Amino acid sequence: MQEKLDLFQSILTVDNGYGDIKWVWKNRKGDVKKGKFTSIVAEAPMSANDMPLIDGYRYFMGQEAFMRDSKDIIEIVDYPKLRTFSPLFLWKVMEELKITPDDIDYLVIGLSLAQIDQSDDFKKRMSSFKINNVTYSFKDKISLVPQGVGAKYAIERNFENKSTYLLIDIGFSTIDVVDVIDGKVRPENVKGYPHEGIIKIARLLQEYLLDEFDEIVSLKEVKEVMKTKKFRANGVDHDLSEIIKQFSAKYTERTMKSLKIRYKREFQKYTKIYFVGGGAYFIDESASPIICTVKDPEYYNALGNYYYKEGQLTSKN
Repeated sequence: MQEKLDLFQSILTVDNGYGDIKWVWKNRKGDVKKGKFTSIVAEAPMSANDMPLIDGYRYFMGQEAFMRDSKDIIEIVDYPKLRTFSPLFLWKVMEELKITPDDIDYLVIGLSLAQIDQSDDFKKRMSSFKINNVTYSFKDKISLVPQGVGAKYAIERNFENKSTYLLIDIGFSTIDVVDVIDGKVRPENVKGYPHEGIIKIARLLQEYLLDEFDEIVSLKEVKEVMKTKKFRANGVDHDLSEIIKQFSAKYTERTMKSLKIRYKREFQKYTKIYFVGGGAYFIDESASPIICTVKDPEYYNALGNYYYKEGQLTSKN
């Protein structure tokens, strides 16, 4: 009876992204769900007692943050900022799920290969923190799987089994590349590139909005414009579908050119290159016959981390 119960231990995986936070949750009944939200924060006054308190500051999140002035929205584009706010995002996941650390048997988090040298620091930061003067501890429950490497387990579950392919994870800020040969990750060919994700499209659009509408817009707000294809200025909604399409095409062309130079051998010898992450939506499959895209690519790290931990538990039983 004990062995059966072990298989139904709860698992929470959180993919901390510069654009979105993605999560997968399996409770002790075996029910699985997934979700995401934009990783947006803005500093709040201490008088805003209903806003979360961390490290001596209160912050607006979600829609509350979006409604702030653009200059008050905090740009999360580098590791120090991600480190600062990731506990807050984990707290928000738990709030949405109405769970506490006691409900979580295993917590799996992700971090870009571009910041892999910070893995120990990030894991320590996420292991124990205080929000609203309440301590949240995951010290004996937490594990970290690099982004891209985590997505490999989802690729294996849905497409490949001990196969050879290149996996490219395009996030908002980073690109992570994982070389898989006969189902095994080649560690010498695992690489992360900071500031090369779809943030490049966002910055082009940021400049366009300034030139066209005299509006200074935060990257998080630009990200929403990229999603809705609309921008509201002077009370009027402007359709930006065509300009975003142009910027996306330019980004795809430059990204593919860069990747083909960096991974000349793989593009010549591999028959499949999988694109995952939110940036996969901006990759044109027609750019190369070996490009493979997947459904809901932004969830592949969170899902892969779940499959990774589920596999560990199953093998123990």
